[in-house]
Amino acid sequence: MHDTRRSIIAACIAPLVGAALTLAVACSHAPPPPPPAPRQLTDSETAALGWVNAHALPASTSDSTPASGEVQALRTLTAGARIIGLSEMTEGTNEFPLVVRRALFALADSGVRGLAIQAPMPETMEIDRYVRTGVGDVRRLLRTIGQDRWDNPGMLALIASIRAWNQTHGSDRQLGFYGFEIPTGAHAVDVVLALPDSVTGAPLKAWLRGQYACVATDEAAHFGLEGRAADSTYWNRCRTLVSHAADSVAALRARVSAASSNAAAVAYADEMARLIKHYVTTGLRHLPREEGNAAHVMYLADALGPNARLLVWGGDVEMGRLTLSGRTVQTGVPLGKQLGAGYRAIAFAVGGGTLRTRRPGNGGQPGGVEKIRIQVPDPDSYEEVFARAASAAYWLDLRALPSDSAGQWLHGPHAMRLISGLYTPDVPQLFDTPIEFPQNYDGVIFIRTVSASP
Repeated sequence: MHDTRRSIIAACIAPLVGAALTLAVACSHAPPPPPPAPRQLTDSETAALGWVNAHALPASTSDSTPASGEVQALRTLTAGARIIGLSEMTEGTNEFPLVVRRALFALADSGVRGLAIQAPMPETMEIDRYVRTGVGDVRRLLRTIGQDRWDNPGMLALIASIRAWNQTHGSDRQLGFYGFEIPTGAHAVDVVLALPDSVTGAPLKAWLRGQYACVATDEAAHFGLEGRAADSTYWNRCRTLVSHAADSVAALRARVSAASSNAAAVAYADEMARLIKHYVTTGLRHLPREEGNAAHVMYLADALGPNARLLVWGGDVEMGRLTLSGRTVQTGVPLGKQLGAGYRAIAFAVGGGTLRTRRPGNGGQPGGVEKIRIQVPDPDSYEEVFARAASAAYWLDLRALPSDSAGQWLHGPHAMRLISGLYTPDVPQLFDTPIEFPQNYDGVIFIRTVSASP
């Protein structure tokens, strides 16, 4: 999904970037112009800023432990929500992993029992096993789920903090770490089949290999999404096979003593067997991408228990209740329809600073990863007003806006930046996306100045 958006942006801005670069070369020997004076806000924008100042709840970007005021702000903003979606609208910052970390621990005492990121479910289960047991090489696991996006100090610190929490809390308060996409079930199958014959017995091992062949050898069927009857027939048969396999692995787990040296490996295989069953069953529902993702999120929430809550980290606007260009539906849309007030969407917005990303090049081909300075917010954008608030970092609950001019302006729509994998300050308007509050998002975490992730 990120690659598709990146390709569209690159194709659109290539000519504009070329023209901007030509102009930059022509003016390279001229002194840089002074920064423009801040635009005078309209009366409605001034009223909106006054409302923001009165309702903003300060956050911190310098301490990994949320203060009591921030904890209370987050509890109020997320009260009654089973799923809490955070949209990393501006990617590549050093601050957002810390935002997620603070939110997770601020809500850990109010029922949140896990974090799900936009990454492959089976492979990310390896990180979940690490934060619970210490098994695995974290750097290798992060490179497996996405080296460019996830292998960085912010993610390492976040995972280390979850591991430390789990080491000091009982089984009823453990925090999990998950993904909510399934490009392939191959890794989950490999985990189950990696159980040694001495644990499963050779006959059961051979039988499991036969049952799972339908997943491992023909995922090209894509669960019938093409509409071919043969695909649906194939995967319907596979559903029966993997369901029987999951029952057998569960029975094996029940037979293995908790004191056995193999107990942890069998328990992990049981978790993967259940995930394979979900993978095939969900695919047979012929769901579009966003509804499949929502089904995966709900699978994780259900696995945590009926009273557990789940924090979800989505790339760019993935967790928003909105559709881009009238056709690209975000995962927050089906979650909002299914859960109503039980789903809470929060956007991450920034005023300025730097980020780590790729600059589109001529011909639409992106360059290498670099640190790029963010252009000042465009006039009449949410960020322009939010950046003038008294607090440099704050949470803002936008669910109950007033009916006056301040509320009318904050309702929008107005632009917010969507920066996902590519960015150039030469054409900043191309990254503006119209947003409405609270239709698309219930609240915002705003940081005036961000720094690029290492």
